Amino acid sequence: MKATPVLKSLLRGIAYLPFLLLVLGPMLALLLDFGDSILVGGSDWMTLLLPQGRRLTLLLRSIGLALAVAVGGILLSILAGTALWRWRRGPASFLRWFLFVLTPIPPYLHALGWSSFILEISTLLASWGFPSIMLRGWVASWWVQMMALAPLAIGVTLIGFESIDPGLVEAARMQRPDLDGFLKITLPLAVPIILAGGSFVFLLSLIDYSVPSLFQVSTYSLEIFAEFSSSNQPTRAFLLALPLLLITLATISFSQRALRNTPMQPPWKSRLWETPPRWSNGFRILQSIAMILLLSQILVPLISQALLAGPLENIISTVQAAHAEIISTCWIALFTILIALPIALPIAQKLLDKRSIWWGLVTLPLAIPSPLIGIGLINIWNHASTQNIYTSFFMPVFAAIARFTPLAAILLFTQLRRIDPILLDAARLLQKNALQSWLQIRLPLLIPGMLGTAGILFVLTTGELGAALLVAPPGQATLTMRIFNFLHYGASNTVAGLGLTMTVAVLLFGSMAACALAGWFLLSARRAP
Repeated sequence: MKATPVLKSLLRGIAYLPFLLLVLGPMLALLLDFGDSILVGGSDWMTLLLPQGRRLTLLLRSIGLALAVAVGGILLSILAGTALWRWRRGPASFLRWFLFVLTPIPPYLHALGWSSFILEISTLLASWGFPSIMLRGWVASWWVQMMALAPLAIGVTLIGFESIDPGLVEAARMQRPDLDGFLKITLPLAVPIILAGGSFVFLLSLIDYSVPSLFQVSTYSLEIFAEFSSSNQPTRAFLLALPLLLITLATISFSQRALRNTPMQPPWKSRLWETPPRWSNGFRILQSIAMILLLSQILVPLISQALLAGPLENIISTVQAAHAEIISTCWIALFTILIALPIALPIAQKLLDKRSIWWGLVTLPLAIPSPLIGIGLINIWNHASTQNIYTSFFMPVFAAIARFTPLAAILLFTQLRRIDPILLDAARLLQKNALQSWLQIRLPLLIPGMLGTAGILFVLTTGELGAALLVAPPGQATLTMRIFNFLHYGASNTVAGLGLTMTVAVLLFGSMAACALAGWFLLSARRAP
């Protein structure tokens, strides 16, 4: 029995409702609270809305830091991306995409790794009579954030290079030297996607306060957290965040156009180099420096944490002492996956229409600073009738759902675009109803990709900090919260042991997710005509 059009519309509305409530709900709650404050005659909202004095200076400095991180990331991504672009044969052609596995490692773990590394270098220099090196302030924040976000920038740039018609590249190589062809043909064609990657780096740097705070640097994102902590008024925090929110929304709007139009089916087998590009000596030196920095991006945190954590017995005892936080974090990540994936799947289907309003609704939460999501959730659930939920571990789950469901929808969207539409058309004609089509055709095609997306959700949830600090109930801290608190207290051995455990876990689950996605892409490529 086939569903009527009215019933289909009703079912679609029900499918979209969880996204509107759980993902957009925190911002809607803050908007309603702001409207109520205006109606009752709030008079100081203009003062908060328009930064002045210290707050204006703080906003400009935060923008400057994020711009510096984005520019450094773009330059590094172009140099390293061109080196990885040549890797098109054998295992290396797939290993290069594991860059994205390094992205979810929490930035504060990079801060710990680089701080320990610079301290060792400084001690060595002092023993030789040279002045010591101090890693602190704005320069330290810029360096650590750039290194933490480098895999994202390089990965997006590599996608940009791979999305270019190889015929254009080969035609340019026949007329001009490879470097000239790259600068005049390849790079201009890839610029929109490269800038989109730089925009994401700018956005993530602007809304992150964990790394700057560890280096004694105040940022505008931290000011939002401090305002709510001191006043306990969601409206004041929301008004204070609006200038930052407008900037992040503009950034998302700029970057999503390139994201939506990026080809998602690069035919790798037809893009093998007959002769790999030959660069000038100077350009190869710059590429080598970029690749060394990329290698240090993961080796420095891993080795520094391993040395600082001490013997294996110390690491085991540190992990055992944090067993409650580890169990709590795993449960939060598991519930986030179970709830976020069913929410993201129908939204991903809507994203197939490039003109859909859902692109704006999906990318909007990505622009919201994490403290603002936490404040919105507190505004929703901190009532007498909902105290059972407000004091439960579901609050961090709701925070992770609000933050990461849009990313899950985008990942599932990329996989839906790779499904052969002929299979779906045949299912519509031969299957008895839409549910049977989903269960027997769509779902089997999506399961490997859903497993990969689940792995990415797991690692992102375990590293979530900005909202969890606000909404986690007493006695139910996450592993990330424990590490971040110890970083401020100076318990370096304990932090290193926990940080090493988290880093290894992120790399393990991220690699599993990447393998699932890679297997799915290979399977879909073999099925393609």
